[in-house]
Amino acid sequence: MKILKIILGVISVIFLVVFLGSLFLPKSYYFERSIEIEAPAENVFPLIGELRNWPQWSPWNEMDPGMKTTYGPSTSGVGGSNSWVGEKAGKGSMRITEYVSPTRMTCELKFKDWEDSPSYATFTLVPNEDRFTLTWSFKGEFSGNPIKRYFGILFEKLVGEQYETGLVNIKTLVEAE
Repeated sequence: MKILKIILGVISVIFLVVFLGSLFLPKSYYFERSIEIEAPAENVFPLIGELRNWPQWSPWNEMDPGMKTTYGPSTSGVGGSNSWVGEKAGKGSMRITEYVSPTRMTCELKFKDWEDSPSYATFTLVPNEDRFTLTWSFKGEFSGNPIKRYFGILFEKLVGEQYETGLVNIKTLVEAE
C-alpha cells in the first residue's frame, strides 16, 4: 500500500510540474520562411492561389504520395477549400480566407484533433527590383490548452523544413518557365 501511495504521489507531482510548466509557455506560435525568386509575382501566384496546383510543389505531397486530397466546390479565391487524409500528412482541411492576387493569400488550416485551434498559413509576395520575395508564414493559438503549448515549441522545427522545401520547389518551377 505504501508503494502505491509513492507511485501516485510521483505521478501527481509529474502531472503538476507538466501542467504548471505549460502556463509559462507561449499561448501562440509564429514562424516564417522566405525565398527570392527571379520572376514576376504573376507567374508564381497561380501555383499558390489555385489549390489544385499545390501537388506540383507541396512538400507534403512528396512526403506522402498516397495522400488523398478532396477539393471543395471552389479551389481558388476566398472560400476555396480542400481536405486531405494521409498516412504521414495526417488528416485536415484548408480554406482560403484572404486572396489578393498576386500579392497575398491566407489559408485557415484545421488538423484532426486540433479543430478548436486553427492555424493560418500566409503567402506574401513583395517586389524587389527584377525579382520578388516570397514569404510563407504559419501562426496560431492554443485556445488555452496547456498540453498543446508544448507542441508549439516544436512547430518551427517540425514544419519549418517543409516550408523551406516548398519554397524551393516553387522557385524551381517558376524560374524554369
